[in-house]
Amino acid sequence: MLGRRQIREKILQVLYAYNISVNELEYVEKSMFQSIDEIYDLYIYQLNLLLAIRDYALEVIERKKQKRFATEEEKNPNLKFVNNRIFELLEKNKARKEYSDKHLELSWHLNNNYPAIIFKKFQTTRSYLEYMQSKETDFESEKKILLKLFLKHIADNDIMYEWFEELKLSWADDIHIANNMTLKTIKSMEEGAPFDTLIQVLKSDEGILFAKNLFRTTVKHYPESLKLIEKRSNNWELDRIAEIDKIILAMGFTELNYFPQVPAKVVINECIELAKVYSSAKSNVFINGILDRYARDMNKV
Repeated sequence: MLGRRQIREKILQVLYAYNISVNELEYVEKSMFQSIDEIYDLYIYQLNLLLAIRDYALEVIERKKQKRFATEEEKNPNLKFVNNRIFELLEKNKARKEYSDKHLELSWHLNNNYPAIIFKKFQTTRSYLEYMQSKETDFESEKKILLKLFLKHIADNDIMYEWFEELKLSWADDIHIANNMTLKTIKSMEEGAPFDTLIQVLKSDEGILFAKNLFRTTVKHYPESLKLIEKRSNNWELDRIAEIDKIILAMGFTELNYFPQVPAKVVINECIELAKVYSSAKSNVFINGILDRYARDMNKV
């Protein structure tokens, strides 16, 4: 499920789009929830990629077995990787299968080269070779090798990043969220335990309500926030402050003023983290200074 930090990231993205566009608030808000839904698409697409890599490995094994002069090793191949029980659990997962059947664009077709590229590189690694040679067949070792495959060859792979971005522009901003969801999914699997559900992006009405309220309240009080920024930015003119910094500060002021259930320290820390990801190197210090002084002046810390 998206945490509050990831929800704030999405709100920041759509606030920036809203500020530089002429689109209506309702349209931008709808786009925000659509992009959140698309995180789930990427998550399913990544799970399907793992299965496509397994399928390609199986295809290679079968081709070698059918060779006219196949060696003994090719006739009796090592099936340890393709028989990994993590693949079996993913294959049988009802939620993944039903969603994939409804969204065929999330399948990996035979003419897509990426599963082959990933497997060819992965099978040359020390981790893969040691795994295939090891006599260990426990569930944890099976989970460990799949985590290495995903982390090193999918999550941390510039080629895959470019491919995901090419398919859907919104995925470029949200790959790290989908990566975490996939990792959590693999880590959550237990030997002999049912694996029927998947992680939902916005699991509860509370998350949806928080996203909608923070977005709309920030827009409503944006002029008020700009005045607070101007007053507390040590004589810096507003046009000298980066647009993204103004939006982060506006979100911070909005939460401090209109979301009393969120502790001030949490709000400030979240804004600092947003600045580290989306703004310049020194912005987090600037944003921290303004929000911290404001919170202290208002007796919120």
